[in-house]
Amino acid sequence: MSDKEEILAKLFGDREAKPSALEGVKVLEICGANFGCRIAGSILAELGAEVYSVPDEDAKRITPHGVTIEGVGIPYFVESRGKKEVTFEEAKGLLPELDMLLDGLGPGKLYAMGIGYPQLADRYPRLIYVAISQFGHFGRKAEEYVDMPDSDLTSQAYNGYMAMLGNPMLPEPYSYPIRAGIWLAWAFAGAAAALSALAAYWARMRTGRGQFVDVAVNEVLSVVHPYQIGASFVLGAPRQRSPTIDANLLVTYTTAKAKDSFVALATVIWPEIEAFFDIIGRPDLAERWRRALEAWEKDPAQLKELEREVFAEVAKFRGEDLVKASRERGKPPIAVVKSIEWVASQPHWRMRGAIVELECGGRRVLAPGTPFMMSETPGKVRLKC
Repeated sequence: MSDKEEILAKLFGDREAKPSALEGVKVLEICGANFGCRIAGSILAELGAEVYSVPDEDAKRITPHGVTIEGVGIPYFVESRGKKEVTFEEAKGLLPELDMLLDGLGPGKLYAMGIGYPQLADRYPRLIYVAISQFGHFGRKAEEYVDMPDSDLTSQAYNGYMAMLGNPMLPEPYSYPIRAGIWLAWAFAGAAAALSALAAYWARMRTGRGQFVDVAVNEVLSVVHPYQIGASFVLGAPRQRSPTIDANLLVTYTTAKAKDSFVALATVIWPEIEAFFDIIGRPDLAERWRRALEAWEKDPAQLKELEREVFAEVAKFRGEDLVKASRERGKPPIAVVKSIEWVASQPHWRMRGAIVELECGGRRVLAPGTPFMMSETPGKVRLKC
C-alpha cells in the first residue's frame, strides 16, 4: 500500500465508530407506494437521521419475479434500510418532535387526514414539509391528476424524456420510446427531495423557520438533466431519438462491439477524437469524421458510412486492450460494458462500502451501500432484517 493509500484508508476507515452528519435529526415518511419518497428517506437515514416510516402493504408487494425477503419485496426491503416502522396513529404522536416530514401520498391526501402542511405550519413552525408527487402540489396538472397513482414509468412518459430514447435505426413499429433506466425518475426525485430538505434545514438554522418543499417526480429528469430538453431549443429542432448517443456525436460517442465485449466510447472533443482514431490504427479517419459531421444535416449517409467503417475497426480489438490504450494516452474515455454480476463480484465495491453483504433469514443478501464517503461524518447503511 502506498503512503497516499494508507492516508486515505485511515481517513475513511472505522466508519461505524464515527458520528453521522444528521445525528439528532428526526424524519417521518408517509410515502404509500411512492418510492421516490422512500428513496429520499433512505438518503437521510444513511446520513444519520432517525427516520420513521409508515408501512404500506401495496409497496411491500412490489418486487421482480415474486421474490421476497422476510415477506416483503426487494425494493421495499432495500428502501427500509435504517428506518423504524410506526403506525399512522403513532406517526401523529411524533409530530411535535419532527424536523422533517416526507409526504408521498399526493396533493391533499394528508391534508384530508388533518396533517397537511397548512394545518401543521402554524402548530410546528420549524417543521420542514417535503412533498413528492407526480405533478407537484400546486398548478393545473396537480389538480387534474390528483388521483392518478404514482409511478416512475408514467413520470418518465409525461416529461418527454422517453420520447427521445429508443433506436432510431429500427423501422416502425420497433422504433418505440423506451424507459430511461429502472426507477430513474423516482431516484432523481428522491435525491432532489433529500437535497431540498437539507437546504431547508440549513435555512432553518439561520431563520428558525421551516418551509414547504414541493418536488414533482415528472419534472426531475428534465430539470436535473436539462440538456435532453434544452438541446432542442439550442439546435432549433427536436433531438433525434437515440438509445445511448447524441445524434451530433454519432460514431464516437456510443457503444460498439469489440472482439470480446461491448465498449463505451465517450469521445467528444477534438483531441479525444484524434486519440481515438489513433488507438484503432486509423488516424486517417479523424478528418473524415470532421467533414462528415459538418455535412451531417445535409448528408447523413456520410456519417453512417463512417460509422460502419469505425465499428469494423473496433471489432478487431479486445475491449480491455482499448481501455489500456486510452489509459496510457490519458484520452479518450473508453470502458468495457460490465455486467451487474461482474460488478458485484469485485472487492473494490465492498472495500468502499458501495455494496454491503448480510445474512437475512438464512439467506445471503447483497444490498446497495452508501455513496456518502465523508471522512469525518460518513454515510452508513443499517439494513433491517
